[in-house]
Amino acid sequence: MQKTDAQNQRQILNEGYSIFYSTVDDLTKFDLVFLVKSETKPVHDLTTEVTGYADTLKATLERVARDYPAVDMELDPLPVIEQRTRGGMTKDRLLSFAPVVGLKGESFDRRMLQSLEGTLNNLRFMAKALADEEPEPSLKQIATTAHDRLEQLYTQVLDMLDEKYFIQTGEHKVANEAP
Repeated sequence: MQKTDAQNQRQILNEGYSIFYSTVDDLTKFDLVFLVKSETKPVHDLTTEVTGYADTLKATLERVARDYPAVDMELDPLPVIEQRTRGGMTKDRLLSFAPVVGLKGESFDRRMLQSLEGTLNNLRFMAKALADEEPEPSLKQIATTAHDRLEQLYTQVLDMLDEKYFIQTGEHKVANEAP
């Protein structure tokens, strides 16, 4: 019975690692938009910091897959509708960043920050869930470290969004009406 439970737990973790790895891989490409679009230096610098960490985390996850044969990050556990939904969201985001027809200036910066915020929010919770469930101490540490760093980056993105696009009114933040 215990072996079956351990196998089920590893399968659940492998599904999580697969989604986590795929999302980190997508995050590594966020800065490619800067090859065809201009942006403000603070957004560029923060995006570069985020994608730099995503590159490092991706390499760490690839090492984990090599060093731990029980860890399989090549699963595709999402239902077809979820895969299509995510594909549509990605296509929409890419079109908003397209040269000439895509967003420009502050709208571009805001969309970039919002995209980073959403992806980092998802990843930080996923890393926490992996860390909470992972029985292998070294893998638990990798997930915990990833969670902590993703949390820091998420906070930096939120701070930049708050500073530039939200105004303080008492205890609540309200979206700034500027475009």
